[in-house]
Amino acid sequence: MPLTPDADEHGTDQHSTDPGSQGIGTQPGTTASSDEASTEPDTGEAEGSANCDAVEAAQAATDNGESEADGEPFPPRGVLTLRALRWGGVLAIFASTAAIYLLWPEGARLAWDPRTPVGSVGTTFYLIILAVVAIFGWLLSPRQSRHPGRWLGISAALTLIGGLMATAITASKWWYDYRVTGFFQPTLSIIPCIPASIAIALLANSSLHYIQNYVPRNPSIKCDLTYWGRLHQPATSSQASEEKKNRKTAPLSISTKQRGTYLCIAILPTLLFAGFVTVPTLHRPESHTTANPGSIETPSMPTSLNSDAAWSAEFVNIMDIVGGAGGPIVLSADGITSLNPSDGTTRWSYRHPGAHYLADNIRDKKGRLVVSPDRKYVAARMETSAILDYPDDGILSRTLVLDALTGDIILEATNSGGTLQMTDSTLLDGNTAYSLHSKSKLWTLSSHDGDDSKTTPTYWGSAGHHTFILSVSYDEYSGDHYVPHATLTVARDTDPSVTSEVTEVVVDPVYSRHYIPIIDGWIARYNAESMNSNGEASAEAISLDSAAHESAPHTAIPLGVTSGLNSYASIASGCIVTYPPSDVTSSDDFEASINKEGAARVSSIFDPSTQAVSDPAHHSGIAGARIGFTSKVHEGTHMAAITIQPGDGSPETTIPLAPNTTYLPPSSYVDGLKYNPHEMFTEEHPPSDRIVVNTPGATVVALNVTDRTDDASYLDPKPTQGSTFRVFGVTGK
Repeated sequence: MPLTPDADEHGTDQHSTDPGSQGIGTQPGTTASSDEASTEPDTGEAEGSANCDAVEAAQAATDNGESEADGEPFPPRGVLTLRALRWGGVLAIFASTAAIYLLWPEGARLAWDPRTPVGSVGTTFYLIILAVVAIFGWLLSPRQSRHPGRWLGISAALTLIGGLMATAITASKWWYDYRVTGFFQPTLSIIPCIPASIAIALLANSSLHYIQNYVPRNPSIKCDLTYWGRLHQPATSSQASEEKKNRKTAPLSISTKQRGTYLCIAILPTLLFAGFVTVPTLHRPESHTTANPGSIETPSMPTSLNSDAAWSAEFVNIMDIVGGAGGPIVLSADGITSLNPSDGTTRWSYRHPGAHYLADNIRDKKGRLVVSPDRKYVAARMETSAILDYPDDGILSRTLVLDALTGDIILEATNSGGTLQMTDSTLLDGNTAYSLHSKSKLWTLSSHDGDDSKTTPTYWGSAGHHTFILSVSYDEYSGDHYVPHATLTVARDTDPSVTSEVTEVVVDPVYSRHYIPIIDGWIARYNAESMNSNGEASAEAISLDSAAHESAPHTAIPLGVTSGLNSYASIASGCIVTYPPSDVTSSDDFEASINKEGAARVSSIFDPSTQAVSDPAHHSGIAGARIGFTSKVHEGTHMAAITIQPGDGSPETTIPLAPNTTYLPPSSYVDGLKYNPHEMFTEEHPPSDRIVVNTPGATVVALNVTDRTDDASYLDPKPTQGSTFRVFGVTGK
């Protein structure tokens, strides 16, 4: 009969019946299992006498890590393995916790899913409940019981429910994070290791309590199998008669070989979890092709257009198109692709499957590329975790800078969001500046560099050739006059501690708080005297470097009287484009006035490459062109066509849309020449279904050919999920 609680309570020196009858341990006289240790090599020699054989048998039992108390092996089979595994779970808990502490991004917080705060609270609640279940299972670990197997089953079940479900939940969040961002986050992959480690330790502990039911215990001797310290040999029959205070037994001794085996078992959970974390982290799913710089020309921006498209290509979910030094660069769901402006072939590409590209540090806006003022570099920012975030809407992300000509990776930096700006030689990524030449960290903005506003720049885009924008403030009025303008706090890219202000910067009255375009390092600025007079405000084009640093050579190009900057026409054309004068007194009135049929939207056009100013009637590019869809007969077939009609009367450009190549019928597109470049863009930059961009070597026109509505989600930032864009390249002079 197994030892009962009553027997233990009334006689601590009593022994149980043969543990082998209960499935525990081995029969007396048999050898121990492989997980049972030996003390020292057997040095005895075989002798013929029965007495010597008995001595050798006793020695053999000791050599195999078994101490015998009245003929019963101690500890029973598997006990030392379970004790090592229990310590292994504890070691893995501490190792995982330490790794999370060391790898945790500074200032980040765990939100489980920032997109659904309610879901985050629910996940936390579930984990707390599962922790309580596991703790309850631990408290039910069977000690002395009449039905130890039943209690073991209950304890193990509760531990498994709590531990495995918590592991599954945290692992699923880690996997969700990867699916959303395309990046394996090491910190999140370690979190599931903690509940798994706890489950291992608790299960081993419950098993030890179960086995202890069949092993006699002596309170004065550390032979309790559940004891965390070193085990002692149980009391023999001769020691049992001694007084408790004089009763001493030797510690259980194991061989060096077996000690190594148990050490390996103890560190096994940690090693397995380390492999689970390391292998995905080392896996880089991106593919990257580069171009030979010797075979690439650096074309100029076309100032006129040919009559038809030279080439076409298709992309899925285009988010942005910019002009690099060698031609157009497309950001799409496939990644970043540089195109040859003469034939549309791919020069270089960067692919990161599943990557979520960011714009203006906002998750729900389509990604956006940033080019340096000299167009030699292009940068993109990718979200690296949807679960780890920062206060004030910070996003854990990675910034990638590529050579615009060859596609070589120049720099990779991890950040918590914030500004993304580039000069000709420096990247400002959040609060930290990096050299694009040496790839080294140059400086970090702090409160010591000025007021608090300078520590959190918000401007996103191309900056001056040598000047960064640290802050932007807006004002709609100058005295009593409605003159929307901005004040920029700027600093050189080599020294952020010395700042200056650029005042009276011309902004878009409609979209002034969304974007201030800096075109090749140039801005538009109001003449201070005209702003303070009763007349209309006149503007001038000036280099941001010159405006920021009075010691720099100063060249200002008059732009004439204007009511603001046509920001999206400026982005599309690569020129500084201003609105005509207006006498409106508010942003809403101004927007209503320019949306009237036949209203003029372009006044002056400044080309930074030639530093020449023209008006739409004398400009052959897209800045003053009328762009829209018309009905054409092409090669005897009636079809819709994208038509670009320059303002100076130059021959128009016609891009036919062949039948059955768009989801909508041609009649849905034929709406006349009612679009200007301004209208090809939406408030949520970049555009949703139509894109026109002037890039070195070619003017690019992109159309969502799978759009299913006549009035395509104009302000919805996510209308292009699964959409196919057809990109046309129009060359010119």
